[in-house]
Amino acid sequence: MKIVLRFKKKGMRRFLSTLESIKLVERSIRRADFPIVFTEGFHPKPKMSFLDAMPVGVVNLAFYVEFFVKNISEKHIETLKSILPKDFALESAWIFDGNINELVNSYRFLVISEKPVDLEKTILKKNKKVSFKESLLDFEVSSGKKYHIFRYTQKREKLINPLLLAEEGTFFLPICEEAMTGHGPLSSLLERGGTRV
Repeated sequence: MKIVLRFKKKGMRRFLSTLESIKLVERSIRRADFPIVFTEGFHPKPKMSFLDAMPVGVVNLAFYVEFFVKNISEKHIETLKSILPKDFALESAWIFDGNINELVNSYRFLVISEKPVDLEKTILKKNKKVSFKESLLDFEVSSGKKYHIFRYTQKREKLINPLLLAEEGTFFLPICEEAMTGHGPLSSLLERGGTRV
């Protein structure tokens, strides 16, 4: 049986590296006594997979993990919720047969900034100059008195670290809001096609 968990990584935990985040999830799942299915061989590891790594410092409200278990109960989920730190909270859990890594094709971001985001900014990626605007599927901009809100979607293969858009010495908070599929947000797809635990 496959379980998909959605965590919200925010606050100071957003500064954990991807490896540290994976270790936190794995240890918490073990402490919650999930009946995990392990790989075979000399060094068995939990059969787990994660979506794309977000850069250190980006709030990740769409930290999805899928793994196999022998069985699952509400008690496992409640125990896991009580073990996790508040700024790395478990948002939802589903039993789901599909492969989330095959379903996700883009990510939705939200940036809160003191200064407007320069959409024409050119970024060096894999020794090639890439225009940030050309990497976007869509975007919307709104401005308040103090802050600018910038929301956009990027394809997986064209992901650019949003922190590269920050201006030195100004407030800049990038947030990964959701993983997207060809049928909308991943969480909506899991609600329709999976069973909430």
